[in-house]
Amino acid sequence: MGIVKTPPRTVPHSRPTIGEAEIEAVARVMRSGHLAQGPEVEAFEQECAEFVGRKYAVAVSSGTAALHLALGAVGVDSETRIALPAYACASLLTAVTLQGGTAALCDVGDDFNLDPTAVPAGCPVAIVPHLFGAAALLPEAGIVMEDIAQSIGGGTGQASPVAITSFYATKMLTTGEGGMVLTDDEGIAEYARDRRDYDNREDFAPRFAYKMTDVQAAMGRVQLKRLPEFVKLRRAIADRYTQALGTLPLELPRADDHVYFRYVIRTEAREALEQGLNAAGIEAKRPVYKPAHQYFRDEGGTGAVALLDHYPGADSAHEQALSLPIHPSMDENDVNYVIESISGLLN
Repeated sequence: MGIVKTPPRTVPHSRPTIGEAEIEAVARVMRSGHLAQGPEVEAFEQECAEFVGRKYAVAVSSGTAALHLALGAVGVDSETRIALPAYACASLLTAVTLQGGTAALCDVGDDFNLDPTAVPAGCPVAIVPHLFGAAALLPEAGIVMEDIAQSIGGGTGQASPVAITSFYATKMLTTGEGGMVLTDDEGIAEYARDRRDYDNREDFAPRFAYKMTDVQAAMGRVQLKRLPEFVKLRRAIADRYTQALGTLPLELPRADDHVYFRYVIRTEAREALEQGLNAAGIEAKRPVYKPAHQYFRDEGGTGAVALLDHYPGADSAHEQALSLPIHPSMDENDVNYVIESISGLLN
């Protein structure tokens, strides 16, 4: 049996960037004895609204919760068809299902984002993620919901009636788990505030345990202040990748307004390159686990999902896209090791 060599270093695909300021903020709340939703959440909402450029922000327990409440706020019901990209996180489909609407799965363009021309007639609502950090084109008709979980800090989230974001552990900024509804519409904000907490009400309506805690919000407030620096660091790493990998047989991401939540390349040798990098201790992987339409490919859709016959853009992305490590905690040696490893595997 041969000797198994240990990789010289390990580079995780993504990880949160947490410092002493976040630890102290959480400790301060823990010492206060007020852990649930309270003044820290309110302050985080105000700061997040100002940062994104919206009048109102409503903090909730996750990005999925934010999207669920946003769908309810604009009146989505069992008669509503909602356009969303087939190539995206499964949480979009989950939120539509929770609200009882019908998801009309649309194809994506070369930039991995929803193709606005693919939105079918009869869809009064569209959910548009700015996938991997590149700003997407928005449909011109209907109610558009921007998902800025992967693009917050890049100027997105202002061009739609309502935007949502996630603060999951490895997002652009984190509260561990958490999300936010962002809007200029007071009615949407009030609906979200009403539905995120189910208790102590004179009337009954379907309400949910969707609150954020002050512990999470305290961390988020520090992270929000650091976000511009996080974006700067991500762009610097992306620039290094683009300069060093430009002569290799790869299709690299190119967008002026990219914040590089993910640095996603395309290659016909995706599987072999992924395996080679993983063997070298570098965590590279598919950026979307599985396109939504593939869950229903054999069933022809369900009553809650409307499918097209073909999704060439989403299927191509699934077959060719590979996400390289990129996060603010990477140092120069990590970046160089990723570059050297890819060059060695492809040359």
